[in-house]
Amino acid sequence: MSAGEIALFFGERGSGKTTLAFQSMVSAARRGVGATMIYTEGRAPVERLTEIAGASWNSVGDLCYILEAKTFEEQDSIIESLQSKIPPGTALLVIDSINSLYRERLGEHDENISVNKSLSRQLALLKSAAKGMGIAALITSEVRAQLDSTAVQPVAYRILGYWVDRAVRLDKLHGDVRRATVTKPTPERETLIKVTQLGLEEAGGNPL
Repeated sequence: MSAGEIALFFGERGSGKTTLAFQSMVSAARRGVGATMIYTEGRAPVERLTEIAGASWNSVGDLCYILEAKTFEEQDSIIESLQSKIPPGTALLVIDSINSLYRERLGEHDENISVNKSLSRQLALLKSAAKGMGIAALITSEVRAQLDSTAVQPVAYRILGYWVDRAVRLDKLHGDVRRATVTKPTPERETLIKVTQLGLEEAGGNPL
C-alpha cells in the first residue's frame, strides 16, 4: 500500500481479515511509524495484536493505537475528524470493519438512502484524509453471497468499489489455508496463504 491509497480486504468471518489488519499495524510500527485502528465490532481483541507482535510488543506497542466505534454515527464522527482523532505520526489507518455498523443501521428503504449516502461520504472523507495526511488506509469488509453464485462480495460493494484503489478477497479453503485474490486492479490474480500465530504468510512460509 502507498500513502493516499485505500486498500480493501473482504471475506467471510474467520478468513483472516482482522489478523491481516493487526499484522499490517505491527509491520508499520516495526518501521517506526504509527498505526491506528478504528474497530467497529465490539471490544477489540488486543490479545491477538500482542500475539502477532510477539517479543517485539514492548518496542512497537506504543505506536499501535485502537479507537472503538460503537455506532454508525460514532464511526461517522471519527472519520469526519480524523486529523484530530488519530495520533500524530500515524502512517497507517485501519478500519475493521468499514460496514459492520452500516449493516446494523440499515432499515426501511427511505432510511437506507440516507445511510448509503453517509457511508459514501465517509469513504470520500477517508480518501481525502489519506491523500492530505499522506497515510495509507486499510479497510476490511463484511460480505454477502452473490445471487446465483457461490462467490461473495463486500456489503455495499458498489460504494466500496468506487472509492478503493485495491481490493483483495480472502477465501477459506481448508484448515489454516486461505486463497487471496486481487480483484482490483484487474486482471485478477491469486495466491495461497496460511493463517499462523504471527499473522498471514505465503504458503511457502514467507510473511506477507
